[in-house]
Order: sequence, then C-alpha cells, then structure tokens
Amino acid sequence: MQNTRVLAIILNWRQAQTTIACVRALQEMSCSFLDTLIIDNGSGDDSVSQMKEHFQEDVKILALSENLGFAGGCNIGLQTAVENKYHYALLINNDAFATPGMLEELLAKATPDIALLSPKIFYASDPTRIWFANGRMNPYTLDLYDTGRNEQDSQKWCKTQDTEYLLGTCLLVHLNAMQNVGLLDERFFMYFEDLDWSMRFRQKGYRLQIVTSAHLYHKVAISSGGLDSPIRRYHLAKSGMIFWRRYAHKGNLPVIILFRLGSILKTMTRLLFTGKFSAAHSYLKGLQDGWQVSL
Repeated sequence: MQNTRVLAIILNWRQAQTTIACVRALQEMSCSFLDTLIIDNGSGDDSVSQMKEHFQEDVKILALSENLGFAGGCNIGLQTAVENKYHYALLINNDAFATPGMLEELLAKATPDIALLSPKIFYASDPTRIWFANGRMNPYTLDLYDTGRNEQDSQKWCKTQDTEYLLGTCLLVHLNAMQNVGLLDERFFMYFEDLDWSMRFRQKGYRLQIVTSAHLYHKVAISSGGLDSPIRRYHLAKSGMIFWRRYAHKGNLPVIILFRLGSILKTMTRLLFTGKFSAAHSYLKGLQDGWQVSL
C-alpha cells in the first residue's frame, strides 16, 4: 500500500445526513492515503449546505446542476480520480457504512489483473445477515445467483474468491484497468450498470474478486424510496431490458426470453394484487423505454 492513493466517491441525492454518516465511517479508517469526494447529484435542496457545515477541506464536495443518475455521477468522480493520478477509486453508496479495516483488507488483495474488488456486505438492520457475499452468473439466463442474500454469515461465505458479477454498492476500482475498459455506461441511469461493467471487465481478461474479510453494512434501497417505489421499478425494468438485449447472445436465448416473460408476469401480478398500481405502470413504462434505447 506504500504510495497508493485512493479516492472515495460518494453520490448524494437529497440525503445529506445519510451521506454524512457514510463519510464519518470512512474517516474512522484513519487511512492517510484516502481522500473523499462527495458528488451532489442535483439534489436541489439544502444538501450541499448541510454537508459543508460538517466537513472542512478534508472532504471535497462537488455540486452538479442536474441528476446524472448513478452511472453519470460516478463517472464524474472516476474522471476526477484519473485526472488527479489516483491509483484506485472506492465507489461506495451513501447508504453503505464501512468497517474500520475494510479498505486495507481490499487493498491487501489488490493486484494489477483484478479490476474490481468488493467487500462482503451485510444488512445494516441485521448485521449478521448477508446482503452480498458472492456473484455467480447463471450460464443460461445470465442472472445473478449464489449471492448469500438473507443467509446468516457462516464459514460457507468466508472464502475470498474470484467471481463473475460484483455489485456497485461498494467497489474498489483499479483505475488503470478502468481506462482500458471504459467508464460506467450512462444508458443505465440506475441499476445493472455494475453487472454490465462486470461483463465488460471480464471480456477484457480482468478478474473480479469478493474479499470476505472486508465488511460493509448496507441500508437497502434508501435512495430509490423503497423496494417497490415507482422510481425503483421503472429503472429496474428499463436497465434490465437494456442489459438482456445487450448480452442475451451470451446465454441461451430461448431460455432467457421465457424466463424474462415469466418474471414480467410475476412482477406485474404481485404489484397489481398488492395495489401498487403506480409502481406497476412505472414498471411497464421502464420495459418500453428500455426496449427503445439504442445499443
């Protein structure tokens, strides 16, 4: 880690206090090689002034005039990291909270051929219950599976290993590798940009690794307003449609078509039967918009 420089990049959108708590957790690491950049993603409220009250020169705050989405906002930070000659960027959701040794554990496993490293992620509301501990790809449907989600932590989930998908909740990004592969694809405004990135890095021969000795706690789906909020359902549908249109040829196309149709029917039935009509409408609109995006 000697002479290694890392820039932590955190997006804020109308959640200043949550973002402040995220940064406070990073500061407890006491890593002299870590700098922090908060990007306010066009909040349009008093988020920037709240954050400036809490942080001095040790935390940089960049206010964008509009919401560029997760990919667009992160790309601003990644470009800043490259321009300022950082070696790594730590992308971390503002509703995710690092443990004091997390970054050093990630860096201890970093090598030039590993593009992305992720900690093991737990639910903040239940610190022994896993949210993400592995990312396998179903070879037929391309779906993410074997993540450990909702399981209690155990020896089964304590092996640091290469994997096929990593999630954008927290990623240590090797910036040299990123310059060879490219930034996040901004057609994914929210969701699936991390799976797309995972695919692109692996296609270029880079490795992805889950480091189970590094721990993170995550408050799930805060930024999108909840698991079945209209905005979350819209962007999941739109980004998912873009993803499977782009990569369906890498799986079993008939299986993918049948599986996705079944998933659409199941999701619509559940939303309608639970009275979430606005979310159902947004979900259908997202599918339509995702179909129309140019690849």
